[in-house]
Amino acid sequence: MRTSLNDLRQTENYLHGALSPEESLVFEAHLLKDPVLRLNVYVQQKVYTLLRLYHRKKVKEELEEVHQRIFRDPAKADLQQEIAQLFKHKNT
Repeated sequence: MRTSLNDLRQTENYLHGALSPEESLVFEAHLLKDPVLRLNVYVQQKVYTLLRLYHRKKVKEELEEVHQRIFRDPAKADLQQEIAQLFKHKNT
């Protein structure tokens, strides 16, 4: 079972909301009658979810690394105070 390039493009466009309303209806009709296409769309949605989660995890790791570099370096004490002041003013 090999997914055609056209099906992949259509699935991609459908999931990203790039199809016109008419094209979406036609695609959804194909989904109703084609279990293989339905499975491919489901798998593609899961792949997107995993990619988003992976990217989010990586961004969090990078932010934590920056945080550690700023707040553990005594040479950056002035910057640490400025940041603390920003958050102090927002909370009052």
